[in-house]
Amino acid sequence: CLFQNVFHFNTFVFISEPLYFWQQTEEGITISIRMPKGVSKEKVEFELSADKLRVGVAGFPSLLEGQLFAPVDPTACTWSMKNDSSLQVTLQKLSEGPVWPELVVGNRRGELLMSEEQAALLHERLTHLTSDDLSGTLDEDKPPCNSQELEDCDGFPEDSFSLAHFDGDSLKPTQVVNLGSHQYLFTVDVEPSEMPCLCLRHDVDALVWQPRPEQPRNMWEHIATFNALGYVQASKQDKKFSTCAPNFSYASLCECIRRTFIYRQPSPVETVLFNRKQGRQVGEVAKQQVASLDSDKPILGFRATNERLFILTSSTLFVVKVNNN
Repeated sequence: CLFQNVFHFNTFVFISEPLYFWQQTEEGITISIRMPKGVSKEKVEFELSADKLRVGVAGFPSLLEGQLFAPVDPTACTWSMKNDSSLQVTLQKLSEGPVWPELVVGNRRGELLMSEEQAALLHERLTHLTSDDLSGTLDEDKPPCNSQELEDCDGFPEDSFSLAHFDGDSLKPTQVVNLGSHQYLFTVDVEPSEMPCLCLRHDVDALVWQPRPEQPRNMWEHIATFNALGYVQASKQDKKFSTCAPNFSYASLCECIRRTFIYRQPSPVETVLFNRKQGRQVGEVAKQQVASLDSDKPILGFRATNERLFILTSSTLFVVKVNNN
């Protein structure tokens, strides 16, 4: 049964420390999980199978639960309490050699610690991709690209995006256009009687386009812009869903677990502000907000209205009140 939690918040940032730290070798995994102070060994709940792990405290939600990245040997694994503040767990990999990129699939609350030997090995494997010398002959008026000067928004998306038009009768594509660097971000329903709008990345911004099938020669209408959203979303490595309000008053991104980011359109400021670099007065400011959900469950659904955000997990429907009107 789903139940509703309603929040009304002002501008705040929630900062959380890693819940656990983990290290790995070719043979096994070592985990150190932060536990509430005063928890005894008798109150610890520990469940382990070949591909799943659950750690918690009796009477409280699980601290760490989910599918392991790869199978382990449950009979060769151990756990123990350390200084009444952390739980030490050792896991034996079922297959030696492969490096795990994550401990529990989809869980981002931990931090991987690499030894000096592992860091040196990784550096050695990547040296063929770098060089201390500039290559070949270069044009004086065209200096070489310095990757250290690139920002997140300068990276080309790994996925390729295309826009296709299908014939309504044959259901076959009649036109296919590669979007190139105009990365697809999300789809939003603005008017029930109209086709859904597409939001595409244009340089650092995000532009919303409304299809007009009744106007074949001018089918796409630009109806909204979210300044710098293309830049922002490129930096969110854990982003799972993105959307915007039907009236375009705000856009929102959510991560796989817990955190949701809200980016409002610029609004007039009540006080006098000046841009220090440019020395000019600032008339509008775009506010950003972060909502942290009281849940460790993966986010399964994400929907926005003009006033509220609806965020669905496997056990809870959260409702975040964004606007008052």
